[in-house]
Amino acid sequence: MVWLLGAVALAIVLVLAERLFVAPEDQLTAQDALALPHSRVRLVARLERYVLRFVDPPVRGATLEFFEGEARLGSAVTDAQGFASIEVDAGPAGRRRFRVVSRRSQEALVVDVLASDAPVLALDLDHTVADVSTWRFALATSREVRALEGAVEAIRRLANRYAIIFLTARDHSFLAKTREWLRLQGLPDGPAFLRRRRFWSQRAGDHKLERLGELKRTHRLVAGAGDMPADVKAYLANGMAAFLIDPRGAVPDIEGAVRVSSWKELEAKLSATSATSTS
Repeated sequence: MVWLLGAVALAIVLVLAERLFVAPEDQLTAQDALALPHSRVRLVARLERYVLRFVDPPVRGATLEFFEGEARLGSAVTDAQGFASIEVDAGPAGRRRFRVVSRRSQEALVVDVLASDAPVLALDLDHTVADVSTWRFALATSREVRALEGAVEAIRRLANRYAIIFLTARDHSFLAKTREWLRLQGLPDGPAFLRRRRFWSQRAGDHKLERLGELKRTHRLVAGAGDMPADVKAYLANGMAAFLIDPRGAVPDIEGAVRVSSWKELEAKLSATSATSTS
Protein backbone atom coordinates (compact mmCIF):
# COMPACT_ATOMS: atom_id res chain seq x y z
CA MET A 1 0.00 0.00 0.00
CA VAL A 2 2.82 2.40 0.89
CA TRP A 3 4.53 1.91 -2.46
CA LEU A 4 1.23 2.48 -4.25
CA LEU A 5 0.65 5.77 -2.45
CA GLY A 6 4.22 6.76 -3.23
CA ALA A 7 3.73 5.98 -6.90
CA VAL A 8 0.54 8.05 -7.02
CA ALA A 9 2.25 10.97 -5.29
CA LEU A 10 5.17 10.77 -7.71
CA ALA A 11 2.81 10.72 -10.68
CA ILE A 12 1.04 13.83 -9.38
CA VAL A 13 4.35 15.62 -8.86
CA LEU A 14 5.47 14.73 -12.39
CA VAL A 15 2.19 15.97 -13.88
CA LEU A 16 2.43 19.25 -11.99
CA ALA A 17 6.08 19.72 -12.92
CA GLU A 18 5.35 19.01 -16.57
CA ARG A 19 2.46 21.49 -16.61
CA LEU A 20 4.37 24.19 -14.78
CA PHE A 21 7.90 23.92 -16.16
CA VAL A 22 8.33 21.50 -19.05
CA ALA A 23 5.32 22.28 -21.24
CA PRO A 24 3.34 25.02 -19.49
CA GLU A 25 -0.13 25.69 -20.86
CA ASP A 26 -1.54 29.21 -21.01
CA GLN A 27 -5.07 29.87 -19.86
CA LEU A 28 -5.98 33.14 -21.52
CA THR A 29 -9.36 34.72 -20.84
CA ALA A 30 -10.85 38.04 -21.85
CA GLN A 31 -13.58 40.24 -20.42
CA ASP A 32 -16.30 41.14 -22.89
CA ALA A 33 -17.87 44.56 -22.53
CA LEU A 34 -20.61 46.97 -23.49
CA ALA A 35 -19.57 50.46 -24.52
CA LEU A 36 -21.22 53.71 -25.53
CA PRO A 37 -20.59 55.02 -29.05
CA HIS A 38 -17.52 57.22 -29.36
CA SER A 39 -16.51 56.65 -25.75
CA ARG A 40 -13.40 54.95 -24.44
CA VAL A 41 -13.49 51.25 -23.60
CA ARG A 42 -10.95 49.24 -21.64
CA LEU A 43 -9.99 45.86 -23.08
CA VAL A 44 -9.12 43.52 -20.21
CA ALA A 45 -7.56 40.06 -20.39
CA ARG A 46 -6.05 37.65 -17.90
CA LEU A 47 -3.24 35.14 -18.26
CA GLU A 48 -2.93 32.14 -15.95
CA ARG A 49 -0.90 28.94 -16.01
CA TYR A 50 -3.29 26.02 -16.40
CA VAL A 51 -2.28 23.09 -14.21
CA LEU A 52 -5.58 21.43 -13.33
CA ARG A 53 -9.16 22.68 -13.34
CA PHE A 54 -9.31 25.55 -10.81
CA VAL A 55 -5.58 25.24 -10.21
CA ASP A 56 -4.31 28.04 -12.42
CA PRO A 57 -1.88 30.49 -10.83
CA PRO A 58 -1.65 33.93 -12.46
CA VAL A 59 1.26 34.70 -14.75
CA ARG A 60 2.99 37.96 -13.89
CA GLY A 61 5.18 39.98 -16.24
CA ALA A 62 3.96 38.47 -19.52
CA THR A 63 3.18 40.62 -22.54
CA LEU A 64 -0.30 40.40 -24.03
CA GLU A 65 -1.01 41.91 -27.44
CA PHE A 66 -4.39 43.26 -28.53
CA PHE A 67 -5.58 43.11 -32.14
CA GLU A 68 -8.64 44.01 -34.15
CA GLY A 69 -8.46 41.87 -37.25
CA GLU A 70 -4.81 42.08 -38.28
CA ALA A 71 -4.36 45.57 -36.85
CA ARG A 72 -2.29 45.60 -33.68
CA LEU A 73 -3.80 48.03 -31.18
CA GLY A 74 -1.19 47.79 -28.46
CA SER A 75 0.21 45.62 -25.71
CA ALA A 76 0.32 45.48 -21.93
CA VAL A 77 2.21 43.52 -19.28
CA THR A 78 0.30 41.33 -16.82
CA ASP A 79 0.20 42.35 -13.18
CA ALA A 80 0.47 40.18 -10.07
CA GLN A 81 -3.04 38.79 -10.69
CA GLY A 82 -2.35 38.07 -14.34
CA PHE A 83 -4.39 41.01 -15.68
CA ALA A 84 -3.40 43.29 -18.53
CA SER A 85 -5.44 45.93 -20.33
CA ILE A 86 -5.40 48.74 -22.84
CA GLU A 87 -7.92 51.49 -23.59
CA VAL A 88 -9.23 52.22 -27.09
CA ASP A 89 -11.87 54.34 -28.76
CA ALA A 90 -15.20 52.51 -28.91
CA GLY A 91 -16.14 54.03 -32.27
CA PRO A 92 -19.66 54.00 -33.71
CA ALA A 93 -22.46 51.65 -32.67
CA GLY A 94 -21.94 48.02 -33.69
CA ARG A 95 -20.16 44.85 -32.62
CA ARG A 96 -16.39 44.89 -32.43
CA ARG A 97 -14.30 41.74 -32.21
CA PHE A 98 -10.82 41.91 -30.78
CA ARG A 99 -8.12 39.29 -30.26
CA VAL A 100 -5.85 38.97 -27.26
CA VAL A 101 -2.63 37.07 -27.92
CA SER A 102 -0.08 35.56 -25.54
CA ARG A 103 3.00 33.50 -26.43
CA ARG A 104 1.03 30.25 -26.54
CA SER A 105 -2.64 31.13 -27.06
CA GLN A 106 -5.19 33.68 -28.16
CA GLU A 107 -8.75 34.53 -27.19
CA ALA A 108 -11.56 36.64 -28.59
CA LEU A 109 -12.82 39.72 -26.80
CA VAL A 110 -16.26 40.97 -27.85
CA VAL A 111 -17.48 44.52 -27.32
CA ASP A 112 -20.99 45.60 -28.25
CA VAL A 113 -21.04 49.34 -28.81
CA LEU A 114 -24.63 50.35 -28.01
CA ALA A 115 -26.48 53.60 -27.67
CA SER A 116 -27.53 54.25 -24.09
CA ASP A 117 -31.21 53.73 -24.97
CA ALA A 118 -30.74 50.41 -26.82
CA PRO A 119 -32.78 47.69 -25.03
CA VAL A 120 -30.57 44.94 -23.59
CA LEU A 121 -31.79 41.39 -22.88
CA ALA A 122 -29.70 39.29 -20.48
CA LEU A 123 -29.78 35.50 -20.77
CA ASP A 124 -28.46 32.89 -18.40
CA LEU A 125 -26.93 29.85 -20.15
CA ASP A 126 -27.21 26.60 -18.18
CA HIS A 127 -30.78 25.24 -18.09
CA THR A 128 -31.82 28.44 -19.87
CA VAL A 129 -30.21 28.34 -23.32
CA ALA A 130 -28.16 25.15 -22.92
CA ASP A 131 -29.93 21.98 -21.79
CA VAL A 132 -27.23 21.22 -19.24
CA SER A 133 -26.15 22.00 -15.69
CA THR A 134 -22.98 23.95 -14.99
CA TRP A 135 -21.21 20.83 -13.70
CA ARG A 136 -22.38 18.69 -16.61
CA PHE A 137 -21.12 21.34 -19.02
CA ALA A 138 -17.71 21.11 -17.35
CA LEU A 139 -17.49 17.39 -18.10
CA ALA A 140 -19.20 17.11 -21.51
CA THR A 141 -17.78 18.10 -24.87
CA SER A 142 -19.34 21.11 -26.57
CA ARG A 143 -20.89 18.89 -29.23
CA GLU A 144 -22.60 16.75 -26.59
CA VAL A 145 -24.49 19.70 -25.11
CA ARG A 146 -27.83 20.48 -26.72
CA ALA A 147 -29.78 23.71 -26.60
CA LEU A 148 -33.21 23.86 -25.00
CA GLU A 149 -35.96 23.25 -27.50
CA GLY A 150 -36.66 26.38 -29.52
CA ALA A 151 -34.00 28.46 -27.75
CA VAL A 152 -31.63 29.08 -30.65
CA GLU A 153 -34.30 30.06 -33.14
CA ALA A 154 -36.02 32.33 -30.61
CA ILE A 155 -32.77 34.08 -29.68
CA ARG A 156 -32.00 34.76 -33.33
CA ARG A 157 -35.40 36.41 -33.74
CA LEU A 158 -35.18 38.32 -30.48
CA ALA A 159 -31.79 39.68 -31.57
CA ASN A 160 -33.70 41.83 -34.07
CA ARG A 161 -35.41 43.55 -31.15
CA TYR A 162 -32.89 43.42 -28.32
CA ALA A 163 -29.14 43.59 -27.82
CA ILE A 164 -28.48 40.21 -26.24
CA ILE A 165 -25.84 39.45 -23.63
CA PHE A 166 -25.08 36.13 -21.94
CA LEU A 167 -24.71 36.34 -18.16
CA THR A 168 -23.63 33.09 -16.55
CA ALA A 169 -22.14 31.85 -13.29
CA ARG A 170 -19.73 29.58 -15.16
CA ASP A 171 -16.13 29.91 -14.05
CA HIS A 172 -14.02 32.22 -16.20
CA SER A 173 -11.84 29.26 -17.19
CA PHE A 174 -14.76 27.99 -19.30
CA LEU A 175 -14.77 31.06 -21.55
CA ALA A 176 -13.23 29.39 -24.61
CA LYS A 177 -15.53 26.37 -24.27
CA THR A 178 -18.56 28.65 -23.84
CA ARG A 179 -17.66 30.58 -27.00
CA GLU A 180 -17.18 27.31 -28.88
CA TRP A 181 -20.60 26.06 -27.82
CA LEU A 182 -22.32 29.29 -28.83
CA ARG A 183 -20.64 29.16 -32.25
CA LEU A 184 -21.68 25.53 -32.73
CA GLN A 185 -25.28 26.59 -32.07
CA GLY A 186 -25.04 29.39 -34.60
CA LEU A 187 -25.29 32.08 -31.91
CA PRO A 188 -23.00 35.07 -31.35
CA ASP A 189 -20.07 34.10 -29.11
CA GLY A 190 -20.56 37.18 -26.94
CA PRO A 191 -20.76 39.44 -25.17
CA ALA A 192 -20.49 36.75 -22.49
CA PHE A 193 -20.05 37.70 -18.85
CA LEU A 194 -18.63 34.85 -16.77
CA ARG A 195 -17.48 34.79 -13.16
CA ARG A 196 -14.47 36.90 -12.28
CA ARG A 197 -14.21 35.21 -8.86
CA ARG A 198 -14.25 31.55 -8.00
CA PHE A 199 -17.52 29.90 -6.97
CA TRP A 200 -16.28 29.30 -3.42
CA SER A 201 -15.67 33.04 -2.88
CA GLN A 202 -18.82 34.54 -4.44
CA ARG A 203 -22.33 33.22 -4.83
CA ALA A 204 -23.81 33.02 -8.32
CA GLY A 205 -26.54 35.52 -7.49
CA ASP A 206 -24.03 38.03 -6.12
CA HIS A 207 -21.92 37.69 -9.27
CA LYS A 208 -24.96 38.51 -11.41
CA LEU A 209 -26.04 41.40 -9.20
CA GLU A 210 -22.55 42.85 -9.44
CA ARG A 211 -22.27 42.57 -13.21
CA LEU A 212 -25.77 43.87 -13.91
CA GLY A 213 -25.14 46.79 -11.58
CA GLU A 214 -22.04 47.70 -13.57
CA LEU A 215 -23.76 47.41 -16.94
CA LYS A 216 -26.78 49.40 -15.76
CA ARG A 217 -24.64 52.48 -15.18
CA THR A 218 -24.30 53.06 -18.91
CA HIS A 219 -26.88 50.87 -20.65
CA ARG A 220 -30.60 50.16 -20.61
CA LEU A 221 -31.16 46.70 -19.20
CA VAL A 222 -34.73 45.81 -20.13
CA ALA A 223 -35.25 42.13 -19.33
CA GLY A 224 -33.54 38.94 -18.27
CA ALA A 225 -34.30 35.22 -18.33
CA GLY A 226 -32.91 32.43 -16.18
CA ASP A 227 -33.84 29.20 -14.44
CA MET A 228 -32.86 29.98 -10.85
CA PRO A 229 -34.48 32.20 -8.21
CA ALA A 230 -31.16 34.04 -7.87
CA ASP A 231 -31.29 34.90 -11.58
CA VAL A 232 -34.68 36.58 -11.49
CA LYS A 233 -33.94 38.29 -8.18
CA ALA A 234 -30.83 39.85 -9.73
CA TYR A 235 -32.89 41.05 -12.70
CA LEU A 236 -35.64 42.47 -10.49
CA ALA A 237 -33.10 44.23 -8.27
CA ASN A 238 -31.83 46.06 -11.34
CA GLY A 239 -35.27 47.17 -12.52
CA MET A 240 -35.57 44.59 -15.29
CA ALA A 241 -38.49 42.45 -16.37
CA ALA A 242 -37.61 39.00 -15.00
CA PHE A 243 -38.58 35.70 -16.64
CA LEU A 244 -38.17 32.38 -14.89
CA ILE A 245 -37.79 29.40 -17.22
CA ASP A 246 -39.39 26.55 -15.26
CA PRO A 247 -40.77 23.77 -17.50
CA ARG A 248 -41.77 21.56 -14.55
CA GLY A 249 -43.21 24.24 -12.29
CA ALA A 250 -40.73 23.24 -9.60
CA VAL A 251 -39.63 26.69 -8.43
CA PRO A 252 -41.80 28.57 -5.90
CA ASP A 253 -43.43 31.78 -7.07
CA ILE A 254 -41.23 34.86 -6.89
CA GLU A 255 -43.01 38.17 -6.61
CA GLY A 256 -42.51 40.25 -9.73
CA ALA A 257 -41.13 37.41 -11.87
CA VAL A 258 -42.96 35.91 -14.83
CA ARG A 259 -42.83 32.12 -15.02
CA VAL A 260 -42.63 30.51 -18.48
CA SER A 261 -42.54 26.84 -19.38
CA SER A 262 -40.83 27.04 -22.77
CA TRP A 263 -38.90 29.27 -25.13
CA LYS A 264 -42.02 29.59 -27.27
CA GLU A 265 -43.83 31.14 -24.34
CA LEU A 266 -40.84 33.28 -23.38
CA GLU A 267 -40.45 34.65 -26.90
CA ALA A 268 -44.15 35.48 -27.07
CA LYS A 269 -44.02 37.40 -23.80
CA LEU A 270 -40.82 39.23 -24.72
CA SER A 271 -42.21 40.13 -28.13
CA ALA A 272 -45.36 41.50 -26.49
CA THR A 273 -43.37 43.47 -23.93
CA SER A 274 -42.91 47.14 -24.67
CA ALA A 275 -39.18 47.82 -25.12
CA THR A 276 -39.06 50.20 -22.18
CA SER A 277 -37.13 49.74 -18.99
CA THR A 278 -39.09 48.90 -15.88
CA SER A 279 -36.80 51.06 -13.80
